[in-house]
Amino acid sequence: MASEVNQKTGESARVDPRLFLREEELDNGIALLLASERIISDITRKAQRQTGLNASGLRLLMTIRFEPGLTVSELRDKMGATTPTIARLLGELDKKNLVVKTQGGRDARRRRLTLSDEGEQMLRPLVDKLRSALRDAYRDAGAHAVSGTRAVLEALTQ
Repeated sequence: MASEVNQKTGESARVDPRLFLREEELDNGIALLLASERIISDITRKAQRQTGLNASGLRLLMTIRFEPGLTVSELRDKMGATTPTIARLLGELDKKNLVVKTQGGRDARRRRLTLSDEGEQMLRPLVDKLRSALRDAYRDAGAHAVSGTRAVLEALTQ
C-alpha cells in the first residue's frame, strides 16, 4: 500500500490505492464541478459589472489575490495566456493602481505581484460572496466534508 503524509501531524498514513469509483460516480462528480463553476462564474460576472473589469482582468486580479507573490512568468503559466496578453492586462490593472510589483529575489528583473489596497478593496465584495457561498456549502455538507473536499480539489489541481 502507498503511504501519505498527514500535513498537520507529519505522520505517515496508509492509503489504499484500490479505491474504485464507477463511471456514474465520476460523471456525477464532473457534473457537480461544472455546476460549481457556473455558480462561481455568476458571482464573478456580477463583479465584472461592478468593477468595470473584463473577465480576463478580473481573473488575473483574483489569481494575484489568492496567490500573492507570483512572478509575471508564473502568472502567465497559471493563466495559460501569452506574455503580451499578461503584459496588457497587468498594464491595465497597473493604470488603475490595483497591483503592486516588487523586486523578487536575486534577479532584479523578476517582479512579484500583489494587490494594492485599492485592488483589495475592489475585490472585497467578490471575495466575501465567494466565501459565503463556500461557507454555506461546507455547512450544508457537514464538518467531515471540509478536509475531504479540500483533498480532492488539491489532488485534482496538482
